[in-house]
Amino acid sequence: MKIFEDLFLLQRVDYLIRTRATGTPAQLARRLETCERNIFRLIGQLRDIGLPILYDKKLETYYYAEPVKLEFSIAVGAEMLLQIRGGEGNLYFFDQLPISGSDNKELCTASTPVAFRARGGGGAGES
Repeated sequence: MKIFEDLFLLQRVDYLIRTRATGTPAQLARRLETCERNIFRLIGQLRDIGLPILYDKKLETYYYAEPVKLEFSIAVGAEMLLQIRGGEGNLYFFDQLPISGSDNKELCTASTPVAFRARGGGGAGES
């Protein structure tokens, strides 16, 4: 499913930025199996939503200028979860998710804690 691929990509990019381990845009593109243009587009989109992403030319890495927390959460009703799992037998991802609730209100949720604090005012520049 494309949505999960996108979420996992965002989690990976966030982790690499937080740990200052992205490398150059070309290195990041190779690591993520995409092209530099997509890296620039993704970083631009993340900046557009307010993430304070800068690039350190000396260390050759992207980093957050201030603490950031991104959080992703997915909630799927029990019936939909069965439909999703019914389509592919190799989706063990769902087996790892906690199931809570009772009756017809069972939910499958997954969340990844990451910090996000939007900045006010101007855009993020490069150092």
